[in-house]
Amino acid sequence: MTAANDRTDVVVVGGGPGGCSAALEAARNGASVVLLEALDTVGGNAARSTGYMAFADFEAQHTAGISDSPEAYLADMVAEAALQEERYGVLFDTALAARYAAESADAYRFLIELGFRFGRFVPRPRQHTTDRMMDVVDVASFGTLFAAALAKAGVDVRSGVRARRLQTTAGRVTGVFWESASGEGGAPCAELLEADRGVVLAAGGYQANHALRSRYQPGYLAGTPYLGVDTDRGDGHLMGQAVGGDLINMTMIPPLVMVASALVEDSIAVDLSGRRFHDEAGPYDERVAALEQVPGRRACYVFDDRVHRLRRDLVEQMPEPAVSAPSLSELAALIGCPPDALAASVDEWNATISSGIAQDPAFGRVVFGKPRLPIIEPPLWASPMVLGVNFPAGGFRVSGDCEVFDVFGEVIPGLFAVGDCVGGIAPAIGLGGVKISSAVTLGRIAGRVAACG
Repeated sequence: MTAANDRTDVVVVGGGPGGCSAALEAARNGASVVLLEALDTVGGNAARSTGYMAFADFEAQHTAGISDSPEAYLADMVAEAALQEERYGVLFDTALAARYAAESADAYRFLIELGFRFGRFVPRPRQHTTDRMMDVVDVASFGTLFAAALAKAGVDVRSGVRARRLQTTAGRVTGVFWESASGEGGAPCAELLEADRGVVLAAGGYQANHALRSRYQPGYLAGTPYLGVDTDRGDGHLMGQAVGGDLINMTMIPPLVMVASALVEDSIAVDLSGRRFHDEAGPYDERVAALEQVPGRRACYVFDDRVHRLRRDLVEQMPEPAVSAPSLSELAALIGCPPDALAASVDEWNATISSGIAQDPAFGRVVFGKPRLPIIEPPLWASPMVLGVNFPAGGFRVSGDCEVFDVFGEVIPGLFAVGDCVGGIAPAIGLGGVKISSAVTLGRIAGRVAACG
């Protein structure tokens, strides 16, 4: 660990895709960079996610013969954000979203050059009007590949530390106060890391901070389960707000059925009647509405042991423990549903899977696993469906260069925000693939601009 009150050109707070991308670009543009990460490794939520990312007019689309444009992608984002306007009263930054869409193809090339591998196009025809969302083959790459690239670029990564406050000098952000354990069981000790050119806030969201959420949600919702790591405490939001940053969309903390999309791909959802009741992979809001109509909101995802072995980490992230049984009748007893009905639901689903048809005839589902796996291999599993919250949309209003605005619309010199610390694009995250890819795209922009001082 470097001594107290050290300095560098650029400080990046947070090692998710946005922070890592910003640090890399700043270093590649000649700046000395220190990245502060609260976890032990970089990668953030993305390294624990399904890894869906969306880009416009990029190489994989060209290879597949898919016609797309940044303008078409922007139109889809605008349409998604409009769906949220009456519910939350959001501010969607069309200009920032347009820049993200225009530079997303370059972000895809950037990731490919780092060694990322992408799988298939994941269709969401009711949201993306053309196929542009893909899955990262190995989400651990967000940790391993970024870590290797950061080391090669000479970025000083300090893990296990927490940024606490920003230093300002004559109205400019000039450093970060951070803390770490001062030895085994020792008390935290605050140290100052000065930044000669800029500070990039990429510290994640605020869903793990129930006290902060209670300012923007009714109390009964503020304590519900959340997606993401427990270091998503709003540190970046609070630090930036303390120096005048303008936070927007903070009340948009959408409800969500707590499940990773990769697990849904090979599962069905049944209620206590033993029957399917919705498109499990449909729009997030519709999944919530469907579960709320189920008596007692009691329902389960059902999948087989192959899926459990493949997605065990995702199953273990679910808010309530999954149960298993050697047969469907015994699983039905654990769930509390009629065994004949559960068997019929599974048989119907397996017939759909084996038919190879593109759309589920019961509920119009178009997202399936690859390869398609019927629910057959024992033991069979059921994971309770639980309502919680999605990643919050709230964050700072920023310029096209990701400079943070104050409440009067003026840039705060030396302060940038990316990823979940940005609020203007987040109202479109329900589209799918926006969250991680916009973090990478805007992170690269912020890193380049910050390096110029």
